[in-house]
Amino acid sequence: MIIVLGSEDDFHSRYIYEKLCQRKQKVAYLDTRKYPTFSWSANDLNSYIILNNAKISTEDIKGLYWRWYYGVTNCETDIVYREKTSALESLLYSLEEKSYNSLQSVELHRKKGYQSLLMHKNGIAIPNTIITSDKNIVEEFYNNNNKNVIYKPVRGGAFAQKLSEEDFKRLDLIINCPVQFQECIDGVDIRVYAFKTGEIYAGEIIVDCIDFRKDAKAQINKINLPEHVKKDCLKILELLGLKYSGIDIRRTKDDKYVFIEANPAPMFVHFENTTGYQITETLINNLIY
Repeated sequence: MIIVLGSEDDFHSRYIYEKLCQRKQKVAYLDTRKYPTFSWSANDLNSYIILNNAKISTEDIKGLYWRWYYGVTNCETDIVYREKTSALESLLYSLEEKSYNSLQSVELHRKKGYQSLLMHKNGIAIPNTIITSDKNIVEEFYNNNNKNVIYKPVRGGAFAQKLSEEDFKRLDLIINCPVQFQECIDGVDIRVYAFKTGEIYAGEIIVDCIDFRKDAKAQINKINLPEHVKKDCLKILELLGLKYSGIDIRRTKDDKYVFIEANPAPMFVHFENTTGYQITETLINNLIY
């Protein structure tokens, strides 16, 4: 049995679900908005989950594809929310060895600042980065980086934007909520899909905007990465506890590769359709075997 953490509402969840069905695999959605009945034991005693009215032993789960975790919803009280979340996430943690990717690696991605710190401390080139709620620090950072700075959410969920002097009129607002600021690396966007099993699929993305995700018509070209960059991609997987990832890189005009972040639940179908890379097959083979 393969579990797809997500739902048919999400395109990539549905896509992988259908591909697994085509491979004659038993597969079920785990949509956490529909809180499942389950039993889990630290002593391997009768652990199971019921999905689509079928009782599935945790021993029979071969893989879990982590695409979209909706969290626990519709709880009567904070105590019920806390208990239901703790119980379900204990189950998800227990499936770490079978998960692409695990709850632990997803939690690390939500702490983007710490993710960047781990990469920096282990010799991976990253942009100058700060997370702050102090407007004075922002002004200093802006000037120290040649007034070439972007800002984006700490946890994600919105596009990166270029910081302008016009934005300084509302910098007082960050006292209420920290923001992530980064040196803007001028160059070409590169997206890499890297697997712990060694597969590396890379493409350069030609756009005229700061955040390539804004441009649905962006040109994507297959490229071969230098060996040292491939090694850094695999090193990032190890550092962040990832079995695969969509890694964002900027290549500068003088051929330096600067790593932006590593996504544990990336979208990939458009990239795959454009380049012809076998990302789906690689992911599904890893889930099955």
